[in-house]
Amino acid sequence: MHLRLCKWAWLPLIALLMVRQTVEGGRSSHLELGRADNPLMRLPFFGGGVGHLLRYLHPLAVAPGTPPRGRLSELRSELDANYVSYRGAQLWKLNFNSSRASSMVEDPEEDQEEELAEQAPSSSPDEQFNEVVALFVLLLALLIPNWTGGQVLLWRSVSVPELSGLSGLPLALLTLNSSELYAATFEGLQWLSPTDLRRYDIFSPGSSFQINRRYRNGSHVQRYYGHQLWKVHETRLALPALRAFWRHFGSEVWNINQDGIDILIEQRNVADAKKYMEKVGFSYNIMIDDIEAAIDETYVEVPAVEHPLDSVRNNSLPWLEPEGTLMNWRRYHDQADIQQFLQLLLEKNSDLVEIIQIGVTRNKRPLEVIRVSNGNPDNLAVFVDAGLQARDWLSPAALTYAISKLAHLWPKAKGQGQGQREGRAEKAMRRIDWYFLPLANPDGYQYSRHTDRLWTKNRAYDSASGCYGVNLDRNFGYAWREGSTSNPCKNLYRGAQSFSEPESRAIRSFLAGMREYLGAYVSLSGYGQSITYPWGDADFVTENQRELKQTARRAVLALRRLDQAEYSAGTSYRQKLARPGNSADWIQDQIGPQLVFNMFLKDQGRYGYLMPPHYIVESGEEVFEFLRVIAQQLE
Repeated sequence: MHLRLCKWAWLPLIALLMVRQTVEGGRSSHLELGRADNPLMRLPFFGGGVGHLLRYLHPLAVAPGTPPRGRLSELRSELDANYVSYRGAQLWKLNFNSSRASSMVEDPEEDQEEELAEQAPSSSPDEQFNEVVALFVLLLALLIPNWTGGQVLLWRSVSVPELSGLSGLPLALLTLNSSELYAATFEGLQWLSPTDLRRYDIFSPGSSFQINRRYRNGSHVQRYYGHQLWKVHETRLALPALRAFWRHFGSEVWNINQDGIDILIEQRNVADAKKYMEKVGFSYNIMIDDIEAAIDETYVEVPAVEHPLDSVRNNSLPWLEPEGTLMNWRRYHDQADIQQFLQLLLEKNSDLVEIIQIGVTRNKRPLEVIRVSNGNPDNLAVFVDAGLQARDWLSPAALTYAISKLAHLWPKAKGQGQGQREGRAEKAMRRIDWYFLPLANPDGYQYSRHTDRLWTKNRAYDSASGCYGVNLDRNFGYAWREGSTSNPCKNLYRGAQSFSEPESRAIRSFLAGMREYLGAYVSLSGYGQSITYPWGDADFVTENQRELKQTARRAVLALRRLDQAEYSAGTSYRQKLARPGNSADWIQDQIGPQLVFNMFLKDQGRYGYLMPPHYIVESGEEVFEFLRVIAQQLE
């Protein structure tokens, strides 16, 4: 391969010399070749002509007689009237000078530094490598047909010091494995290439790029550029000034808790919203200044070295990497991955695990409940669901983590003696029939992954309005009409009638059949960092409120000991979280188990529904600890 590559290595050199001679013969600078009226512009190199190629090879050069210019981005924008790419000079960096910062903000001092950098000769130790890489990219342009549709994507690479010639570069790339290729080749230098090698799974199938490519690159994806999440330091949304602010500037209220009201502000309303706040005098914080950037963070995969608890206590958390499944809790997974994980648990623990399909969605996706039990007919049952809100990705991930830990520890705890506290808690958990519904809204969940990250309803279609979706957390029968809307196009749409959706009907029917032995019901959701219990429509008292209050306080203390997590506890009405029409209130009213809770996971508004995957393991440990408290209370 070395000999064959060296044989053709003279082609890009000759082409480069011919271009330079053409430029000198025409008494023009290579910067002038980028103009649309130049015939060389039509040559098929990178879809932009030899002028573009030379401009990239020498980005700091200036045409003779040209007056001094300010920022490099201004220079590039004048090369071609049709040049609309955002890729400025900071995306072509060959000198590996880390002190040269890139910014989108005009700064006079920075302009002076850039002018000095243009005048100073290059003394980079990687200059030879840069020339080799430039020739290699030119060779790709000569040999590879224009089958990419003229698309030029970003290729990020780093220096490979041992290379001394053109023939060695492709060999070095091919000898790297997938993780090294992604980490060492695509993350240092920002480079332009005719095609992006990362699009091929053979190079980096599990990388963050591949995950984003699958879910975030379609033209159908709903974008939220410039949208912001504000926390207004006021809890009374009924105030006229605050309600007027929400009506005119806020697109949606995400959460109302003791810290304030979280309101989503569209980009077009940000400036006017700030002026309004100055006028009325409300204090607020901008929790997320760009929703689109925060959305991208929810699609990444956490490296193993950065994974919470994994690098510190990897040996003590074997359930983090179950063999035979894609689930690793370093990122948020598809519904198919969750189904495959449940099936794996069934195969490995057939004596403990059972999968029950309690219904199907409108798009024919199964609603699968996994049962973990020792088969004792005298056991009480605990039902736990997650993901009623489609944009809440944290609760399904945290619940699957808790399931993995429970299934892993169940047989070992039964056969090994441990400390008194740990053995007592695990003994109590083995006396429970656990029923888990990790994904209560699979249609909406998949839609939020592929199309609209902030989608919260299911995918029911209303023919009269042409809008999709019913909010499942407002579709249960208790206080169904309160705290929601009859407009099918709104996120708080309660449905045409209570239990109009197959998801809520399936939960109702399944729990009604467990009426005699259901000991507790828990609904996991995001966000708010609180443990609440009925009621959500008014400040009423339930018959078992003392026991609910006592259990919630024990859970708050246990979570504080676990990882210093500060959870609040109280009724849904006082905590201002679970609203009328939620599942917990209906179950308390119609079935009446011993314990009924809504557990709102992290956080209190910093990320909201856009929790990065770094928090999955931490939240999963909190869910498991809460289940331990419930098991001990039922004992």
